[in-house]
Amino acid sequence: MSTAVQSFKYGRLPAMRPAALSDLAVYATGKLPPPPSTCAVPSAAYPMDGNDKYGDCTMAGVAHLMEAWNASFKQGAAVPSEQQIVAEFLKLNGGGADTGLVEANVLARWHREGLFGEKIAAYAPVDPKDILAIHQAIAEYGGCYLGIQCPQSAQEQFTNGEPWTYVPGSPTEGHCIVGLGYDETHVECATWGGIAHVTYPFFAHYLDEAWAILSEQLVAAKKDDLGIALETLQADLEKV
Repeated sequence: MSTAVQSFKYGRLPAMRPAALSDLAVYATGKLPPPPSTCAVPSAAYPMDGNDKYGDCTMAGVAHLMEAWNASFKQGAAVPSEQQIVAEFLKLNGGGADTGLVEANVLARWHREGLFGEKIAAYAPVDPKDILAIHQAIAEYGGCYLGIQCPQSAQEQFTNGEPWTYVPGSPTEGHCIVGLGYDETHVECATWGGIAHVTYPFFAHYLDEAWAILSEQLVAAKKDDLGIALETLQADLEKV
């Protein structure tokens, strides 16, 4: 393995679960259809978005989802620039370059007030131990917003173009990545200006939160075909 490791930033604060929200599966109107066995990452750029200088991974993840939705659902949303992403991050965290954000708080703001001129229709937690549910979120709703305890080994593996695997004892920090595709051995996640191939044993040790997010455009297009009791979910979100 190469010893030359690029320095990347992290920026996810410890997971918080709003008491008012149930897992996405609870809002299902019936048994959700099984996802396809593989799902390709939508063709888009997924740039660094400042995460080499700032702990803004949670905000970069928002932009990555917007990019993926534009590619998958032809939404046409204006994807924010790196400068806009950094500015929004610094506004929300009080101006500290390395002071991260809580994913649940980012999603609540996106839903209530909007981020970068766009609101989301709804969001809900996904059981981080349920890989099938994560696949469903990616395949049905265009991505899964993930929170991991990211080990130093992941930086080394990413720099060398290697899959992210479990390395016992590697020191960790909180990090946000976005699941956009998967196959039988990996979930493909946008982070640090590229796509990381994250193995399932890695997730078993390091993944501690996952979120399905429903864009307003997807809800408008699918309506009753979402398989979700949207009004119930939105009523619970009003309590957050």
